[in-house]
This record gives sequence, structure tokens and C-alpha cells, in this order.
Amino acid sequence: MKNRVTEILGIEKPILQGPMSWITNAEFVAAVSNAGGLGILGPNAGQATITTSPEESRTYAPRDS
Repeated sequence: MKNRVTEILGIEKPILQGPMSWITNAEFVAAVSNAGGLGILGPNAGQATITTSPEESRTYAPRDS
């Protein structure tokens, strides 16, 4: 199925899996992507604890600036 969404995002099917906080994990996102949709990894993905702020999230995933 081709339409503007699939062409712009370079995906096969116009399925966008929304990030679902800690419920989303890499296996789920990979399954959606492998099925031709756009899998999106959410914040706190796969974590047992939920972060409540961007500052707290940075302690789990620091990046070089």
C-alpha cells in the first residue's frame, strides 16, 4: 500500500505504533518495524521503574554534549 505517509517515512504499510512508555520494548518495536510499519521506542522503554522528569531520564541515558 503506497500513500504519502509510506513514501515520506520509507515504510511499507501506513502503521505507526505509538510509544507506550514502559510497556514498549525493543522486541515489540522490532516486530512492528519488521511487519512494515513504523515502530517507535517510548521513554522508559523496557524499564522496571518509571521516570517522572527529563532530568531523571538523563541519569539513565546520558549522552555526550
